[in-house]
Amino acid sequence: MFRIIIIIFLLLSISEALKAQTLDDALRYSLYEYNNTARFAGVSGAFSSMGADVSIASINPAGIAEFRKSEITATINFLNTKNSANLDGSNTSSSQTQFGAGNIAAVFHYDPPSFNTKTFNLAIGFNQIVNYKERLAYSGTGPGTIVARFLEVAQSNTPDELDPFEGGPAFDAGAIYNFDGGTDYDSDFVTLNESVDRSEVTERSGSLNELFITVGSNIKNKFSWGATIGFPFANFTETKRYTEEDPGDQIALFNSLDYNQNLKTSGVGFNLKLGFIYKITPRLRLGAAFHTKSYYFLKDEFDTDVAYSFTADNTTENLSALSPLSQFEYEFQSPWRAIGGLGYLYSAGDLKGFISGEIEYVDYTSGSFNLTANSNDPLDQFFEDDLNSEIDNFFTSALNIRVGTEIAYKYYRFRLGAVLPSSPFSDASALDIKPGLSVGLGYRGNRIYLDLAYTIRSSNTNYSPYRLIDSNQEPIVGVSTDRSVATFTIGSKI
Repeated sequence: MFRIIIIIFLLLSISEALKAQTLDDALRYSLYEYNNTARFAGVSGAFSSMGADVSIASINPAGIAEFRKSEITATINFLNTKNSANLDGSNTSSSQTQFGAGNIAAVFHYDPPSFNTKTFNLAIGFNQIVNYKERLAYSGTGPGTIVARFLEVAQSNTPDELDPFEGGPAFDAGAIYNFDGGTDYDSDFVTLNESVDRSEVTERSGSLNELFITVGSNIKNKFSWGATIGFPFANFTETKRYTEEDPGDQIALFNSLDYNQNLKTSGVGFNLKLGFIYKITPRLRLGAAFHTKSYYFLKDEFDTDVAYSFTADNTTENLSALSPLSQFEYEFQSPWRAIGGLGYLYSAGDLKGFISGEIEYVDYTSGSFNLTANSNDPLDQFFEDDLNSEIDNFFTSALNIRVGTEIAYKYYRFRLGAVLPSSPFSDASALDIKPGLSVGLGYRGNRIYLDLAYTIRSSNTNYSPYRLIDSNQEPIVGVSTDRSVATFTIGSKI
């Protein structure tokens, strides 16, 4: 059985048919952050029972029915991601920052000529679901080499049969070799357990956003319903630069090796969200929503290259090989989710506000790949079945708890929130997501409003740059991630 702590980040054994889909892809389009308006962020997203914030279109669309005037709003985010990596006792820190749009939307309010129907509202816009910007770097000295990986994927294949992304480039660059055209390969490493200086830099960018069209209606100021048609669109880029060196010349012949991987994914999808808000009393509210799976149509572009340097007979050779650019179109269904929450409006003299809490249930095992939508290759079907089995085996259902409060004094607002997330993995140590906190401020004028929020999230996981049959021989990198987002929203009633 593959170890879960490694499978998050690894490319599986790749052949021409297998392309580059992994559990990492499934997690990328299933684990949401909702970087939306600053009011929403200030209460950690605990908003499903409250409404009257455009972020709610992507959570509980019934909240759109709570608007009593038309509004336009825009949000910008400032994201800072810091990764700390530990390899063989050597610590490396790296960070990335990025400005981005978190939300642009408009709500159009309509008063129906009906005593029972109080509002019928339409919202159009986009919300950011996840920002992928980050940088991970590590370095250290320890036993083992990625050449062991190249040998494992090459064995039992002739040079003409080697896969074009790992074994093939490694052979063409001289990292592995044979002299008879057979299926047995060798390398410049004697035991494959010699100590090398290794380092890697991984850079990711892109985001998952959602265009939405939402309708919502309030009935008798007692019951609100809403529906959202969402069109998520994804852009993701990842580059990995892995290096091994022997600066002390402890390994005969071998000087250095570079293995680079480039992945670019783009695509669009669609989903449906339904929700309601019921006012049990004028102060106590119940909210609930259901999200269907998101159906994505994705395209990957993937390539690799290997550079290898060795010295033989006092002559240094520097060889390199580049894989072909692989393009593959496929489909992915992200998990369905259900949300339920309670909110209470309170007042004490000049102070007013609300406190709310909610639980989000996500069945991560309900995600699935379809790799044969545009392919009749039986190997694609085999790999699809294997990937979906891994989703069933390694993922689980999860409960995410969010709580938040807003205190209003005249034109001013103060907000606090917390989120208690659960790991999507059946072994929670595979991705240990820590509780997150948020704080926010706001100003509500007669027409213009301004909001600020600051959120922090953190997680721990382990990572290996390559996988071996004997997992005990793999180098393990401990990774701690801290993500903070400063959010600013401006809006106006129209």
